[in-house]
Amino acid sequence: MTKTFITRTISALVAVLIIFGIYYFLRIPGLKILCYLAVFMGSLELIRILLPKEIHKTHKVLFCAVLMLIFHIAANAPSFLVIAFPLAFIVFMVLSIMAHQGFAELETMVRYQGASVLGFVYLGLLPSYAYRLLDLKHGLGWFSTLLVVVFAGDIGAYLLGVLIGKNKVLPRLSPKKTWEGSLGGLVGSTLAGYGCSYFLPEIQLNTLLIMALCAGFVAQFGDFFESLLKRTAGVKDSGRIMPGHGGVLDRLDGVLFASPIILLVASLFEAGL
Repeated sequence: MTKTFITRTISALVAVLIIFGIYYFLRIPGLKILCYLAVFMGSLELIRILLPKEIHKTHKVLFCAVLMLIFHIAANAPSFLVIAFPLAFIVFMVLSIMAHQGFAELETMVRYQGASVLGFVYLGLLPSYAYRLLDLKHGLGWFSTLLVVVFAGDIGAYLLGVLIGKNKVLPRLSPKKTWEGSLGGLVGSTLAGYGCSYFLPEIQLNTLLIMALCAGFVAQFGDFFESLLKRTAGVKDSGRIMPGHGGVLDRLDGVLFASPIILLVASLFEAGL
């Protein structure tokens, strides 16, 4: 436990220093570039998880290109997304059907199409909510709150789960997750919400605590959802970029699910509601 915890801690500290360094030198545009990089690296991991191995590289490149296009539009022109997403979907389907000879069986093509659409929503749309936080008046504060709340929940869940965790939540899906760890995660996220009053002093403390609790709750299901994807694909970790954590998706799965909640509260507050 000690060795794993030290590895995870060092890895997390390195990631925090990288994020801080990028913001120090490049400010908000640097964080936006980091979001693009995270989505791109995540898309490569998602290809390994979602798409059958026998699929040709051409189709994997198509998947990655459409996903990045959807993310770009969702992040920078969300009002246009109502038209852009169906158009991207149609273009993707047309191209995949035209290239149907690259699939050994029609069932493989259908699986490729269905998994791709899931990927477009999961990694094309959800990260855009975190990105859009940076465009708000208090964007840095909201973005920092999102990361702190989710990561504090991860730490709380890990520590309490390792120390006293006995009762499994969903053993078939994630055998190491316990109810005790889940409770520790909620406590960690809520305490982080209290600490985030430093980033957002104008927000009422009760609002921050409720938001942090809700974000921490859904973030745990983000972890379960990625576990479901990996277990279905027979993959242990999405990648190896972060020792002790795994890949980009392993680190950001909770952030993806929590970001819409943070953006909703942030948007209501900034609109004066």
